[in-house]
Amino acid sequence: MSRMFPLVLVAVLLTSSGHIRAAQAPFPTKFSPAIAARADVKLALTYIDRRFDAQVEEWIRLTEIPGTSGHEQKRADYVKAELRKLDLAPETDEVGNVWAVRKGTGGGPTVVFAAHMDTVHPLDTPLKVRREDNGTLHAPGIFDNTASIASQLQTMRALREAKIETKGDIIFLFTVQEEVGLKGMYHWAEKHPGLIDMLVGVDGALGPVNYGALGIYWSRMKFSGDGAHTLQSRDQPNTVRAAAECITDIYTVPLPPANDPIPAIYNVGGMLSGGNVVNAIPQEVTFTVDLRTVDAEMLQKLDAAIVSKCEAAGKAHRVKFVREWIQKSEAGGRPDQLTAQRAHPLVQTAIDVLRFLDVPMPAGREAIPTGSTDANVGVVLKIPAISIGRSRGGGGHTLQEWAHIDSAKTGAQQLVLLAVSLAEPSVK
Repeated sequence: MSRMFPLVLVAVLLTSSGHIRAAQAPFPTKFSPAIAARADVKLALTYIDRRFDAQVEEWIRLTEIPGTSGHEQKRADYVKAELRKLDLAPETDEVGNVWAVRKGTGGGPTVVFAAHMDTVHPLDTPLKVRREDNGTLHAPGIFDNTASIASQLQTMRALREAKIETKGDIIFLFTVQEEVGLKGMYHWAEKHPGLIDMLVGVDGALGPVNYGALGIYWSRMKFSGDGAHTLQSRDQPNTVRAAAECITDIYTVPLPPANDPIPAIYNVGGMLSGGNVVNAIPQEVTFTVDLRTVDAEMLQKLDAAIVSKCEAAGKAHRVKFVREWIQKSEAGGRPDQLTAQRAHPLVQTAIDVLRFLDVPMPAGREAIPTGSTDANVGVVLKIPAISIGRSRGGGGHTLQEWAHIDSAKTGAQQLVLLAVSLAEPSVK
């Protein structure tokens, strides 16, 4: 999922105000070069390198399997078949999540890696992958998020090939409906309370580590009434006037200044509909609202103010107003409320792995206190959680989506090092 506008703004502003201290504070880490120097880990990293062509071929295959949110079954079937080849027992639940447990030797934390299987693109979207001479792949969903599915599967193969043992269990989870409110991840976490010690969302571009959660409220505002023919419409209840007044009034709801360290944003009318004839008041008019901020209290206040404007407009024009939820992803909190999360070894471990692999990251932006992935669920539930990228790319959620091929090799090697470091290597 790529909803990055507030992420970049938060990162830049908070860096200037001193809330991000990645380069200044000795945060604890579970990674050391000694882990990468272990014979078994070196073997796993070599496997990723040696078998990278196969990873890319699988990446392409996965992308060409339709996986619209709520319709991930074919991708799930593919994943389950590959897990069985690894002598694992894949599990599924009633919403369609798939996972497998790589058992540890005991005495270590349970680490969950989550990659979502769904895409925003409709089922009839052409998905044929085009490979360019400049080392890129092009197709809807190639970056978000089949790159992550392929990386997780290849990481599991590398760990098996190298016979790596960890103290803690590693759960590789493939979720559904991430793009429509993180529904699969929320369901899985609620069904397994107390199980997750650390959660790693695998989603997005290689680079900074996200450890917060951007709150996202998507609403459909619906005004309904009896309607009326134009000739009988004078002084009648009017859904259009109610919706128009509401939209105008919403834009009077104040937001923090553009340079505020805790930004918030809303977009009104991204989807607007009503009526099917020229000569009548529509019986129903709807429009959408997209509201975002990392501040949970601000999110609630802005949402209440927006709904209040709609209720007032409905009452003024004598029509019924109903708010319907499209997506409701809660905010993880302001940066000053996430100091414990930043100090958890999970965050710095991921940063140190990226540094070890020479992945470039802007100075002062190694750790960003927001995010919009399955990891948000962990942040909201107070579970140590981060999201990490696994390739470079762009054009997410468009037909022009693309991904850089070779960067996915680094992404998979990152997963190997992170899995071993977090779950703690067994002594041999």
